[in-house]
Amino acid sequence: MLTTLIVIPAAAALLLSFASKTDEKMLYWLIVAASLAPFLMVLQAWPNFGAPEAPEVMISFNETREWIPAIGASYSLGLDGLNLPFLALLTFIGITANLTLRSKEDLRKRGTLLLIWEAVLIGAFLAQDYILFLLFWTISTVPIYFLLEPGQADGKPSAAQSFALASLLSVLALGAGLLILSGSLGNASVAARELTNTVITNLDPDTQWWIFLAVFIGCGLRIPVFPLHTWLPATMERLPVSAKIFLVGGFLPLGVYGLLRFALVVLTDAAAAFAIVITAAGAVNLIFGSLAALGGETPYQKTAYLVMSYTGIGLLGIATLTLGGITGALFATFSLGLAIAFSLSIADPAACITCPRWAILLHGLEAAQHLRLPGFAGFIGLFLVFLAVFQGFRPLSLLIFAALFLTAVDYSRSMAAVVENAADGRENAETDHYPSRALAPLMTGAGAAAALLLGGSILLGVKPDLVLGVLEPAIKGLMQFLE
Repeated sequence: MLTTLIVIPAAAALLLSFASKTDEKMLYWLIVAASLAPFLMVLQAWPNFGAPEAPEVMISFNETREWIPAIGASYSLGLDGLNLPFLALLTFIGITANLTLRSKEDLRKRGTLLLIWEAVLIGAFLAQDYILFLLFWTISTVPIYFLLEPGQADGKPSAAQSFALASLLSVLALGAGLLILSGSLGNASVAARELTNTVITNLDPDTQWWIFLAVFIGCGLRIPVFPLHTWLPATMERLPVSAKIFLVGGFLPLGVYGLLRFALVVLTDAAAAFAIVITAAGAVNLIFGSLAALGGETPYQKTAYLVMSYTGIGLLGIATLTLGGITGALFATFSLGLAIAFSLSIADPAACITCPRWAILLHGLEAAQHLRLPGFAGFIGLFLVFLAVFQGFRPLSLLIFAALFLTAVDYSRSMAAVVENAADGRENAETDHYPSRALAPLMTGAGAAAALLLGGSILLGVKPDLVLGVLEPAIKGLMQFLE
């Protein structure tokens, strides 16, 4: 089943590359159907995970074959309560991203690249072997390069150059950590319980520190952590909307997942020493992201900096090294994917709502999600992280309120502009009649994607146990290594 999850979108991409470019409607629905299959498979696996009788036991499905026996690397995939919610988010985001594809685009090219990207990201979340994870991590950067749209030559580094440099440094940092780890242990073992016990027994804290530093830099470039974030605003400007949604729903969360899976629960001595560094990174991300979003020149720049604000919350939760903090951090990552993708979908010109009242409603819902109001997924993650930070780093809990205040100021200005535009529209109503079917854009394309994303955020906000029931047992199974 686990390999099948990777193969389905990859095979669909292969079939799509041979399809006719002229039948755009057929191409569109083929892409959407291909992205629906992995999501249904993940949902089918969901009932097998939940709160087990022994909360310290982490349920998992594994698939292991020989791969490179000379160095101890294996083709090892695993599905457990830690990566299952990420896979659910990724495959759900995949559906909404493909819904935003438009006929004016090269559907075959973009659909093929998005499906390949989804397959590789699924493989990265499933990979248990360190080398296999690094392979998927590296390949996952390639589709972005081909999806980037050309920009104007202004003497500054292009988005492609910034992204390529950041990706190269990220791969090199992770590769360096892998070489140090495998050289210290004598093989490239599977990053699981056996590896954790081996590291604790055989690696001194100084060696763990250097490995953790390399992995932290590699993941920090992707999360991204200030000041390693400079590629994100430029890349966000040049990607099509569908790729932007994949970026925030799969590519960036992989950095948080990789840090947790391959550093925190493996290099436990270093994790304790690095807690203060992760705390500082989270605090800086939170405040810088909120301030930069306040001064963002374009909606996509604002979105890029809001991503940093969300990841700042996540890093603060992870730094507490507590059950509530890590659970809240992962929940905040889910809300990042849903809320930011919603903002991207309603910013898409294809989803433009000509009726001012609906525009006000959509922007109000966007503001409510980014303010993490009750009833949305973001509130749950923020609440859990705040409790953990308040108990462990009480002064830093004030930063969360400061970031929310800055976000509130930003969206009050945005809403004032939307209301003013709506008033101007009403004044010109005699000459500029609004279509009678003002809701039509909400039923197709980017509008349908926005409706699905909003529904997902509300569902997790009202019934968080759907995810917490899977996450908490898995994190409890890992906490024995962090305590």
